[in-house]
Amino acid sequence: MMRRFACVFFIMLCIFQISFSENIFAFGNNGSISGTVKDFKSGEAIIGATLSIQGTSVVGVSDLDGNFSLPHVPEGKKVLVCKCLSYKEIHKEVEVKSGSNVSTVLLMEEDGVLLQEVMVAVRRRNDTEMALLESMKAQVQVTSGISSQQIAKTLDRDASEVVKRVPGISIIEDRFVVVRGLPQRYNNVWINGTAAPSLEADSRAFSFDILPSSQIDNMMIYKSPAPEIPGDFAGGFIKISTKSLPVKNSIQLGYTTGFNTVTHFDKIYLNPGSATDWLGFDASKRALSPDMPSYFDLSGEKAETITRLTRTAFNKDWRVKHFWPMPDQRLSLNINRRFETSGGTEIGNVSFINYSNTYKAVKNITNARFGVYSAVADEPVYLDNYIDNQYSNDVRVGIMHNWTFVLDNHNKLEFRNLFNLLGRNRLTERAGIKDISSPYYREQTEMMYQSRLTYVGQFAGTHFIDKKKEHSLDWIVGYSYADKNEPDRRIITNQAGTSEGADLTGIITGNENIKRYFQKFRDHVVSGGIDYKGTLQNISFRPVVKGGVCGEYRDRDYSPREFIYCYDNLTQEERNVYLYLPYNEMIQDTWLGADKVYIEEITKKTDAYQASNIYGAGYAAVEIPVRRFNIYAGLRAEYNRLRLTRDKSLSASQTLMTSRDYNNFDLLPSVNISYNINNKQLFRVAYGRSLNRPEFREVSPAVYYDFDLFNEIGGNEELKTCRVNNLDLRYEFYPHTGEIVSIGLFYKDFSDPIEWTFIDMGGTLRYSYENALSAHSLGVELDIRKGLDFIGLKGLSLLFNATFINSKVKFDDSGIIKKENRQMQGQSPYIVNAGLYYQNDDWKLMSSLIYNRLGKRIIGIGKSNSTTHDVSVNIPDTYEMPRNSLDFTVSKKFGKIFEMKAGIKDILAEKVVYKQFPEFRDVQGEKQKREQIIKLYTPGRMVSVGAVLNF
Repeated sequence: MMRRFACVFFIMLCIFQISFSENIFAFGNNGSISGTVKDFKSGEAIIGATLSIQGTSVVGVSDLDGNFSLPHVPEGKKVLVCKCLSYKEIHKEVEVKSGSNVSTVLLMEEDGVLLQEVMVAVRRRNDTEMALLESMKAQVQVTSGISSQQIAKTLDRDASEVVKRVPGISIIEDRFVVVRGLPQRYNNVWINGTAAPSLEADSRAFSFDILPSSQIDNMMIYKSPAPEIPGDFAGGFIKISTKSLPVKNSIQLGYTTGFNTVTHFDKIYLNPGSATDWLGFDASKRALSPDMPSYFDLSGEKAETITRLTRTAFNKDWRVKHFWPMPDQRLSLNINRRFETSGGTEIGNVSFINYSNTYKAVKNITNARFGVYSAVADEPVYLDNYIDNQYSNDVRVGIMHNWTFVLDNHNKLEFRNLFNLLGRNRLTERAGIKDISSPYYREQTEMMYQSRLTYVGQFAGTHFIDKKKEHSLDWIVGYSYADKNEPDRRIITNQAGTSEGADLTGIITGNENIKRYFQKFRDHVVSGGIDYKGTLQNISFRPVVKGGVCGEYRDRDYSPREFIYCYDNLTQEERNVYLYLPYNEMIQDTWLGADKVYIEEITKKTDAYQASNIYGAGYAAVEIPVRRFNIYAGLRAEYNRLRLTRDKSLSASQTLMTSRDYNNFDLLPSVNISYNINNKQLFRVAYGRSLNRPEFREVSPAVYYDFDLFNEIGGNEELKTCRVNNLDLRYEFYPHTGEIVSIGLFYKDFSDPIEWTFIDMGGTLRYSYENALSAHSLGVELDIRKGLDFIGLKGLSLLFNATFINSKVKFDDSGIIKKENRQMQGQSPYIVNAGLYYQNDDWKLMSSLIYNRLGKRIIGIGKSNSTTHDVSVNIPDTYEMPRNSLDFTVSKKFGKIFEMKAGIKDILAEKVVYKQFPEFRDVQGEKQKREQIIKLYTPGRMVSVGAVLNF
């Protein structure tokens, strides 16, 4: 780790040397001019003022702090011109000397005649890379981010692909974010100022794959705590801002098509869906009949009722269609409108509609599970050894409809609506050997349809309560809804013998050849908050005070159901016929009935639950500028009560409803200090306390069978809240507008960290959650965004960010998971992102080449089978192995209306590999280490081409 740190600092020194030596490459005897633009009366910085040197092409713009820099100014007496709408133009004579910098302060006076006409013209945009970096520089916290301008240079289709471009960020399972190596449950996501709804029944996470990239204005990741943001995060607090007030009236229509080299050149297999699958939802084809009682108790039903429900209560379409998939289809429509009333009120509307219909096939997936490695035979011990083929069809519909009302220069109202729907039809085929102790060949098929829906509605306002805009109120009220529905997930199992040629219709004990699952949950969230910010004028150093309160109520209803087909009423002769039938014939009416094959509900009442969460918080903070220092300190108080209600009765005829409360009250102090070395360089230090609370599902003992893991997932009622101390150090250098070079160190100390592990249930595993004793994480981050024109590569810019992390987690002697110290689950020792961007405004051409790599990280926690923790009897941890990802995209505009875009995603198409590294002692007592592959597949390359029309 120290060697890695040393390498990073060496790279930094090289970059700094290049950055400070730019003038070497300038032609002629040039100098530079820098300074600050301020309001003459208030002394406030003026944003967006245009600076130019009369008679030359040198031009610049003042940033969020009013600072500007004009490099490569020819020597001699020059006239500096400063212009800004609503202000009088300034002409100032300066003398420039070769190799030196002239520093000046420009005080601009308001032009009262034009003031009312240009009030909106100076409003800052938030969607550009320059605006994002200026915002990062102005933040009091340690932050990173990405803008929609940078997103447009990639092939990223949803927020999960976008966010991994940010320093220290990676993605697991194609939708969950990992910040600074910490998995999804340690991160918090807000959309437009309120909590993002969760769609995951089995984890505490926001699914980033459901949000289309075209809806994003910018994404900011706060990595150090602050009083005004929730304390429930340890990796990062992610604020996603969707697009709002447009710059101008426009209509944009986009179409993209493409193919995957693995998916689209072979047939895929799917169960036919309903008539509305192409819209992202099921039209009740897969739903249970309304005639089905809330619990189907055979003991209380008549034979004719059992026969009727067995035959009519379920979807009877068991066909598997095979066909050549059409190329992926993606459509988007963006309408921006601005209006202005006679009274001066400005109205803006942004409307987005996104639609995509895509296919994916992953074939010949190695999918295995191992027991304790055999030291005697020096070979792995397979518990399961399968080959999977998985096919899916995803349909996404996204709608955004936002209104902004700028009533005057002091009041703004916003009404925001965000709707996203994802429907997935998936079929998985599995074949291989089950249970090495008594092996038999098994074939399984899973048919699954899943729809995930979210809606976020918000009404927000910003009000300046004095003429100088030194005191403001921001408020927001919001409602969000999340719905996840899995209607009729079917798992068909056949097994017999020890080889592929063996009989595949052998009887499975317990009549469980065919299982049908129904799962749904709904989340309702109501939230609101108000924030005050004011500058104290009667104090010389003008401190800024902040304060606010917020609250949230969340309610969830989770209700799974499970059924099997029983054939114990069949005679032996009938069984010999029935069990040799294809499964789509096994559920024909001729075989179904109370006296033949009948449906039985095996739902465990303990797996359903209702939950609610009440959250309230308040904070107070002060920002004190002292010369070059800026000190921001405050305290946040949070109260949280989680209530879980469920039926603990094991009998269908009884009810035993119980509730359990999890209460927490926490005081979370934080301090962020920045030191401005000059107008281009600053140094930050930050400390804050944060926490990580268990989520509904994690404290519920409800059990869900995951086909991909071929094991159950359950919760842990005894989970405790994790508390974290965070320390950050960071140096930032802004060479020019839109550029940054930064390096930072961070340290995190965890008490009771929550980790995902598994329990041996006697031949099967159950994945669950457990508190470790403690953990710590130490890392370094590097971020470079730099234009390369200073070395003669005009139009080229470099993006490079890397994070190196070392973590350790410790356990006491009472837990169920492996006890030796190791890195935290989900923690990558390094994350590297790099990109080369080219832009030629004359040719209207833009291209990018983007690289990504993650270090080896733990996906599944191993287990110790001995209190002595001898490595010879351990099931080892499961690691996702590093792989290189390379994307290329190019776009070209033709005139003002038409634009073409093409690219290749994952050019290298390296295999995705999960491994274990078992250790054992040989006959000489020497420790040995081996490798065994848990999962392996090839994802394929994605080639796409698209067109955009701008009106």
